[in-house]
Amino acid sequence: MASSPRRPHRSTAANPAVAVEPDRELLAFNVRLAKQRQGLLDSQRLERKAFRDHARVGNAVEAYTRELAALLRQRGFSRQRPRPLLQSRGDSVLVLQLSDLHFNERVELPSNRYDFSIASARLAKLAQRVKQIGASFNAQKLVVACLGDFLNSDRRLDELLSNATNRSRATLLAADILRAFLLDLHTAFPVEVYGITGNESRVTAELGWSDALATDSYDLMIHSILERSLATVEGIRFCGFRAHELLFEVLGRTFLCLHGHQVGANLQKAVQEITGKYAAQGITVDYTLFGHQHATAIGDYHARNASLVGSNAYSEAGLNFCSKAAQNLHIVTSGGIDSLKVDLQDSSGVTPYPFVADWEAYCPRSEQKLRQGAVVFQVVI
Repeated sequence: MASSPRRPHRSTAANPAVAVEPDRELLAFNVRLAKQRQGLLDSQRLERKAFRDHARVGNAVEAYTRELAALLRQRGFSRQRPRPLLQSRGDSVLVLQLSDLHFNERVELPSNRYDFSIASARLAKLAQRVKQIGASFNAQKLVVACLGDFLNSDRRLDELLSNATNRSRATLLAADILRAFLLDLHTAFPVEVYGITGNESRVTAELGWSDALATDSYDLMIHSILERSLATVEGIRFCGFRAHELLFEVLGRTFLCLHGHQVGANLQKAVQEITGKYAAQGITVDYTLFGHQHATAIGDYHARNASLVGSNAYSEAGLNFCSKAAQNLHIVTSGGIDSLKVDLQDSSGVTPYPFVADWEAYCPRSEQKLRQGAVVFQVVI
């Protein structure tokens, strides 16, 4: 019987790659596993070291604190209440700059609105802030320095167009609102009022420098109406009204009141020139208050007030100048004068003082003047 031919025997030893390949894969897997395990161990070791270092620092701080507290107790130190930052009661007086209220002006701009109602609300907000600050400093009284321009002008055509009513009614409306303002302040402390004339509230076309001409002003009329209407109110005292300039004293410090139209662009230089004439008379002016330019500027020896109006068409379009409604407040103590600006631009949520709203009506003279033809006078010499 013939046998079938045998197939050649294949030995695995003849092809070692077949056996080695699984070993390499296993080795690579073990290496990756070892790296992961070592990384985890290293991370845990670093965390434990960080915890130990943190504990050492914490223990050192606690030990230092205990040792320091023990030393302080040995030397008579003990925990005390912090000293109050405010003066004791009656050691301070507030001085409020009140200027450039421009009652009767109407402003309708995207950046600002103003009328009698908004003016009234802003003054109510000012009274709130003054009372809050006065309570914080335990003020013994409030001095209100009225620096003029309480009524808007009507000499330029754009001013006439922006006025809400005639100046007689505006005077009564302004006095009505300011009376409520002073009575509101009086609920917190005694009030003293000083006043001077501005330049926009004058009755005459020309700006007068003599007392007789300068006091022909709606500022004086409003001041006088307030003085007479509050004459029987105990705790509100009107201490004087002058043309252009006035001095008063608070806690041994002399304040000079100006409207500001006599102050040049270099404020520090201009103020020192004006106070120099008082120095020649033996009077030392410690601080000068003024307004006029509707922009806050508080310095070491002077404070320029902003306005109750804020920006209007003339300031934005004619002067490229924007400002916020604000007034300055000064805290006078034996240690000095601290000054701050009270921002009044946003009076939303504040209830305005009541006034006769029917009187705030558009003045027909504005339209009549706008339609009048120009009159040209020829002067022949």
